[in-house]
Amino acid sequence: MRRMSALLAASASLLATGGCSTWQPPVPDAAPATTLPADIPVTGESLPGVGVEPKTIHPLSGEKAIIRYELPEPAEVSVALVDAEGRIVRTLPGGSLPKGAQETVWDGRSDSGAWTPAGAYRYIITASTASGRRVVHDATASTGGEELSVRSFEYDDKTGELRWVMPKAGLARLRIGIEGFPHLRTLFDWQPFEAGAHSVVWDGMDASGLVSLKDHPKRLIKLTAFSMPDNTVIVAGTPADPSSTMPASPAAYPVDVKGPDAYLHARHRRSECGEVRLSVDFVLPGLRRDAQGRPILLAGTVPVRVTLDPADAARVANSRFEVSLYEDLNFLFEEEDGINPFTFEWKTEGLTPGVHLLTVNILTYDDHYGVLTVPVVIERH
Repeated sequence: MRRMSALLAASASLLATGGCSTWQPPVPDAAPATTLPADIPVTGESLPGVGVEPKTIHPLSGEKAIIRYELPEPAEVSVALVDAEGRIVRTLPGGSLPKGAQETVWDGRSDSGAWTPAGAYRYIITASTASGRRVVHDATASTGGEELSVRSFEYDDKTGELRWVMPKAGLARLRIGIEGFPHLRTLFDWQPFEAGAHSVVWDGMDASGLVSLKDHPKRLIKLTAFSMPDNTVIVAGTPADPSSTMPASPAAYPVDVKGPDAYLHARHRRSECGEVRLSVDFVLPGLRRDAQGRPILLAGTVPVRVTLDPADAARVANSRFEVSLYEDLNFLFEEEDGINPFTFEWKTEGLTPGVHLLTVNILTYDDHYGVLTVPVVIERH
């Protein structure tokens, strides 16, 4: 846990104070120039007048993204929409276009005609002239990746509304827990937002739905964000599972991973940057459960086994991780060098008969969390 503290210093946080909690960061200094990763090619040329409107589209409502650019001379143009892994989801042929202002429209569909999953996409413009000049306009390597200081972050505990202002388009993560741990819920995990005001309603509960944090005196809400490349389009309201709408395809463009000077999570592949899933089992023969499915444990020593989800196990193990356990939200045990699976001997003799909560936190050394809260029933012999 001590090793995690340095990762938390720059996030916008709200401690419970009653009423409407507010946080206003100082205006940051200008961000330093980003050092580009050596494996990302740069053409050295770009097109003028490039932009997109609107930044966020809701394709199911008929909204379309208009990508604008200017051609210094006549050219054959195509626009590729790619995901964070560099895979092409849609190619928009522009054809032979004259010199001057141009625009290409994207309706949010993939090349197969299916809706692209909700998320962030990059547009890359390729212009080839009759003279053999070829310009690939891609702002991925030169923009994005800096930590953002969100503004006017506040929580209204009467309505449950969380409000904030993004200074630039970026990916944001919102965590909720108790000051000093445990972490209890990630409300959204690196979700794209355009610049401007945003809000979301929180029901006041933890991830398990068992713990109300709305009025907890040490409730902590933490919002973190970093900027996306300038050539980003955000798709909202479509199915979120890529496998259900788009076939797998090889990467045609560089993965959006920043260099060592960028914000920590901008240096992660998006497919490998997310909170951790886990399971908890009580290693007891003949384990009984009550009518609500809660394990019934006899007061004594109870072996607790924590297992990482197979889909997350490799990346979590590669980054190293801690395991910490909490009994009715009170610190119980911590292992700084976690293994998978991890077994802990839980001493329950001091617990009163009845329902208690066991919360497990997984904390990786590259700032990914996992949480699971399990209700149990303690009985005496």
